[in-house]
Amino acid sequence: MKGAIFDIDGTILDSMSVWYGITDEYFREHGVTLSKDAAARIEKMTLEESIPYIQSKYLPQLGAGQILEDLQRKLSFAYERTIPAKEGVCEYILKLCGCGVKIAAATSGFSGLCRAALRRIGIEQCFSAYAFSSEVGCSKSRPDIYLLAAERLGLEPRDCCVYEDLITGVMSAHSAGFTVIAVADRSNAHDKDRLIRHSDHYITGWNELLSNI
Repeated sequence: MKGAIFDIDGTILDSMSVWYGITDEYFREHGVTLSKDAAARIEKMTLEESIPYIQSKYLPQLGAGQILEDLQRKLSFAYERTIPAKEGVCEYILKLCGCGVKIAAATSGFSGLCRAALRRIGIEQCFSAYAFSSEVGCSKSRPDIYLLAAERLGLEPRDCCVYEDLITGVMSAHSAGFTVIAVADRSNAHDKDRLIRHSDHYITGWNELLSNI
């Protein structure tokens, strides 16, 4: 392996419950209660897809820019101060970095918040490239974000491993020729069988990989 491409939310950071909590709180502040199906649909979208959808369907009284600004403000404290890294992930990334593996992030999250969180948990210096869904204009159901990350590392997909908790990301990265490690998270427990089937390896914790470096 020459390159490692990491998703951030749900893979490096134990943050999925924070996202769900803050977005649910935001809707309730504006008198909206989402059904489980509606929440699941929004969760699968990139930020760029979800904001216009939320604005047009649920909060037409607000502008898309206002919604984006409100959510960024609510999330900033958690990313900058409180969201923990998953156990063992920092040690794993530091070891990869020490072995000369090139490391990139591929995320649908906010750039500034993700970088702040990586800095706080002590691994930002390991990342030499970033790719964001906002740059490729599509969700992780297509492999564009992983291909962009590999390109910025100067590597081919066959030389890179993708670490991802989202089933659509696991599937698209695998279809593009990446080796894929599927990472268990509370938010993807219902997809466990599919994650195992569509990845090269499935882990329930980062300590499972530490001894292999």
